[in-house]
Amino acid sequence: MSSPLLYIAGMGMITPLGPSVATTVAAVNAGISAYQQSRYTTAAGDAITMAEVPTAIFDDFDAEIDEGESYNEQYDHMIKMAIVALEETCCNQSIEQPIPLVLAMPELDISPAIKHSLLVRNLAKNCAHWISPALTRVCHSGRAAGMECIEFAFKYLCDKYDRILVGGSDSHSDYARLTLLDDMGRLLTIGSADSFAPGEAASFLLLTRHPELAQVRNGHIIKLYQPGIAEEPGHLFSKETYRGEGLDQAFKKAIALHTENRLHSIYSSMNGENHWAKEYGVAYLRNKAAFADPVRVEHPADCYGDLGAATATTLIALAVEHLHSHKNVYKHLVYSSSDTAMRAALIVEKVAV
Repeated sequence: MSSPLLYIAGMGMITPLGPSVATTVAAVNAGISAYQQSRYTTAAGDAITMAEVPTAIFDDFDAEIDEGESYNEQYDHMIKMAIVALEETCCNQSIEQPIPLVLAMPELDISPAIKHSLLVRNLAKNCAHWISPALTRVCHSGRAAGMECIEFAFKYLCDKYDRILVGGSDSHSDYARLTLLDDMGRLLTIGSADSFAPGEAASFLLLTRHPELAQVRNGHIIKLYQPGIAEEPGHLFSKETYRGEGLDQAFKKAIALHTENRLHSIYSSMNGENHWAKEYGVAYLRNKAAFADPVRVEHPADCYGDLGAATATTLIALAVEHLHSHKNVYKHLVYSSSDTAMRAALIVEKVAV
């Protein structure tokens, strides 16, 4: 029995590089970096290098915002970015009533952020044509959460609904969250080595089980295979020895669903920290036969910073855009690794209609 498939029907995003898929892709392709010294500082007084969406986007935003009991800058950014990305994803679609949304969120406890209920309320208020709290589910697994959302869609939604939204919004613009990272010595500053630039973004994918509803470009559509999901026992917050088993198993599970032809590129959630580069090296070497030689590796966090829970769907959208813009390229592997245990990978493939 063949594995189920979902197809890309729409995409939308806002990142530090631009307020749309097209602007972000163009900036990544040009090697433009959004890294800048921020107003946030470490406990030692060093300015933190971050990648932030321009403040004018938020200041000039026209929306009805439910601020809840305790509103702050991070909440404001996550809500407004999500609205922008959802509008790009759905604005040209013939969606007559709300559809399921599986929302990627930061990891609980280690990544302080907006309560998902407040975020969903605001999305339902400002995107009522597409979003209903009753049809919304949440995955709190951080950088890999977007993949977990897609896995949920495959398992529980794709047989019941013609269209499904998956994606997330995340921001590091919060001292509580930055302090936890500072305590671990992970924040990029002048002179720091093994560190990363915190970012912020929202990105969403509109998925469909029907090829005829998929987005068609240059006579092709994009299909997603079911993600390979695994756990890393020796993750950053574990006392167990790190061996790189989680991402290796995620690669293997994703590749097992599709064995025809070698994969052209790998889209990676690596953010500049050495830990993730070592993890990638283990997973790639153990699965090298599945990839083209040499394989092309993309880690666009070099341009837009670490996007947290918005990472996976942003990477998938970038991989989709690359497939559409390169005539003789047909398959990529996309993966994302969370700070906690979750590791996830999937294959995106371009097919003619």
